[in-house]
Amino acid sequence: MDQSHPPSHRNGTGKRKYDHGPVMRVDKQFRNAEGSSYQIIVPQSHNARKIVFHPRNSSFALSSNASAHVLASSSTDSAAAPPAPGHTFVINTVGSMKTGQRHGNTRSSYESTVLSSENTPMEKRRCISSISPTDRKPIFRPSRPVKNSDQVHSDVWQTILGYCEPKFLLEAKTINSAFYRLLSDRSGIWRESRQNHFGREMPDCPPNLTEQQYVDLLAGRGCQNSACPRENTARVYWTFQVRLCAECFKQKTMRADDLPSHRKHTLPPLEDPTPPWSGKALWELLPLARSDGRRYMQPRSVNVQSNEWAISNGARQYAFLKSSYLQLEAEYLDFRRTHPGDVALRGWIDQVHRKTMSFMIEVADLELWHKRQNAGTTPLPAMRIDFFIARAAELSPPLSPNLLWKMAAFRRILKVQAPPSERSWKTLKEKILPYREQAQALEDYKMEMNPGTVPHPRTHIKRYRRLHEHRMSRKEEPRVLTPEQEFVLDLGQREFERCQAANVADEDLLLLCLKNVFDTYSRLTNRPTGLNFNGTTGPYCLSLDDARMIVEDVMEKHIPRFSPRGLTVFQNLKCRGCRRTDFVKTWSFTKAFEHMLDVHAKQVGEGLEFWQFAVPFSREYEAWTPGREEDSFYHRFPWYTVPWPRCLPLVPGHRDPSKLDNWHPAVNEPFVELPRRIRISAFEGRRPRPTEIRNIDFVKNLLFAAKILNGVWVDGLCQMKIALKYALDLYTRTQLTEPPLPLFTSCIEELHKANPAIDLRFRCGICVGEGKVYRTARQVKYKISVEGLLEHWHEKHKDSGASWSQGLMQLPTDSEVMEQIADADRRLQEEKEATRERTAELSNNVRKRPKLKGNVVMQARLAREAFDDLFPRED
Repeated sequence: MDQSHPPSHRNGTGKRKYDHGPVMRVDKQFRNAEGSSYQIIVPQSHNARKIVFHPRNSSFALSSNASAHVLASSSTDSAAAPPAPGHTFVINTVGSMKTGQRHGNTRSSYESTVLSSENTPMEKRRCISSISPTDRKPIFRPSRPVKNSDQVHSDVWQTILGYCEPKFLLEAKTINSAFYRLLSDRSGIWRESRQNHFGREMPDCPPNLTEQQYVDLLAGRGCQNSACPRENTARVYWTFQVRLCAECFKQKTMRADDLPSHRKHTLPPLEDPTPPWSGKALWELLPLARSDGRRYMQPRSVNVQSNEWAISNGARQYAFLKSSYLQLEAEYLDFRRTHPGDVALRGWIDQVHRKTMSFMIEVADLELWHKRQNAGTTPLPAMRIDFFIARAAELSPPLSPNLLWKMAAFRRILKVQAPPSERSWKTLKEKILPYREQAQALEDYKMEMNPGTVPHPRTHIKRYRRLHEHRMSRKEEPRVLTPEQEFVLDLGQREFERCQAANVADEDLLLLCLKNVFDTYSRLTNRPTGLNFNGTTGPYCLSLDDARMIVEDVMEKHIPRFSPRGLTVFQNLKCRGCRRTDFVKTWSFTKAFEHMLDVHAKQVGEGLEFWQFAVPFSREYEAWTPGREEDSFYHRFPWYTVPWPRCLPLVPGHRDPSKLDNWHPAVNEPFVELPRRIRISAFEGRRPRPTEIRNIDFVKNLLFAAKILNGVWVDGLCQMKIALKYALDLYTRTQLTEPPLPLFTSCIEELHKANPAIDLRFRCGICVGEGKVYRTARQVKYKISVEGLLEHWHEKHKDSGASWSQGLMQLPTDSEVMEQIADADRRLQEEKEATRERTAELSNNVRKRPKLKGNVVMQARLAREAFDDLFPRED
């Protein structure tokens, strides 16, 4: 039987705003059109469903046909089966297809009719079956898109996807095959998406890239080297139109200085054909990236007026893609074999040159746009600066802008992309007022260190000079030590010998020895009398100059600073203030504190205690102590006037500062030592596995080993060590001497092709191992090309009788090979386990996405397996 319905809600005109049918308000089909419409969902049979749109300003009455249909339906007997509903609307969005979710509703939830017009009597309406709220609640299930999603016209999807973010399009290609084909075939979707997201004024797609490749460079992530497992790489080298991590960039590019001499081709000048083989180098016809020695490569500048490379000041290093040079070199040599005349050769050069210059101008525009895009054009930072400076001036006493800029909280709040407000000022004020005195101390330090602002030395500088005169006699000849220095050196010597006897790891030796010295001295009751860091005379208090003295006069006397062990002990310290993980730099003890004063002691705030190192000191040449060579340098840290903190702001190289708490000088942190390692040779009890290659064929065995090691997660030097050891051991089975050096140098290029991870740049093994060559020597401080290394070898070590296989290149020791293999396998197993866990979560959480480089990680081979293939254990 029919049941009465409650009165429907009416709008201001007395008309019903909505009927009982489900209604959804949507925008019009075109983005620029005004207004919107309502879509009524009325169930109908599957064979004849229609969609009805009612504009916003139109009345909500049905058409005559629809009204007649509803009246006819309502006049039928209630016991008869109701006719098929007149209308239905299927909701399907990009979001539902992306996440694979859809609403699960009971059939009764769709059994509602379109109400008749206002003149239809209330008692004629058919009863709507009552459904509990729990039945109406949508049920989300991880699933593929709804079945009729492929029936939506592709032009509709093209319009929808054009308004999606470029990053989503990269994910949408992986949803199903229909999206993959649609996005692969229609480049207009990618173009419309990037222009809607980045702006219409952005540079057009480069001619040699597709729209999809262009968007991938703009919004994608992950190293584009297919064999690289790094999935967070974002750096795009627009000069080469590729996104690479730092290691893969070194593998794919070559510096002009490293080009072998037999591959350096000189071109005739374009203006004068008379000297046909004098002019620019062939590599200058390629797109070039330049570097001044820092980390990032920038495109080489072009002089637009002359259409030539711009003249740069200072030393520059230029890099190009290895594949590009190989292709250009082959083309050039093929062209030369035809014996072209000078006119034809210059024409070819001019054609390639103009193409390169045009491309580099486009690259410069892209780099400029990308730089502006990252910097942003919003005036919010300037608004926030002016607002907070004005509020700081209203404090009592006022807070000057100089002090405000020394507050770390102030610098952080400027990055918030929102207009300033009183609430944000209140939050900032609570964070900066407790550090007002510390900021003032930094301002006083800056003023006192500026020679032009202080006419006469103040108390701190006078004290520093007094302590310098008192303590620097230890570097004189004959050496003179103060009583407190003798006591500290004796204590340092005992603690150093105790650490040596305990087999402390070299990575921990320096910091653990200093910690033991401080702890032992702090427990002493009878301390020597001396001149303290604060200028008083009494029971001696340790200063940072005492720690430096122990490093220089105790440790470096037993371990040469530039020896391989010395590099591990003295040059492998990490700063507690540097918390970046993408670029980690290690320091010596002295350079680390100079770095902290220059970088970290300029801001104050919660967790920042480096301001305590900002004590004024004498930085200029020490003219007040003439005649002493050791004083002819700039002082860069107040060693004498800064007390030795209980907790040094340094950690060994094996620890990660980003995972530690903020440093505080008074906190007694437990020292975490490197686990004791049993230093055994990786090749102990192993022999090289023979193959069908003859043992005497050194080159083929070397290339074979390099191919086996390709893809393992140990560094290139370690792979070079293993491959060289394999080929040498097989060669010496039949020969009593090592293979001649030219045999090795002849296969260098083939070796890199077989295993790109082997970087053909090395330090001199003899110079590094002796520890007598100064660390700034080119062959010690830097890895140099094989050609440059051979020149150094023939000049310095050829007649010394040294073995080239042992001394030409600095390679890891046998025990270090074992450690690297174990560490690489541990990291790989962790990555594989994380990939498996992520894959297992995909079936339970549709929002989870698979790891970008999961396949690369799962297919990577353990270093132990590759090593066992080359060096199996003896039975």
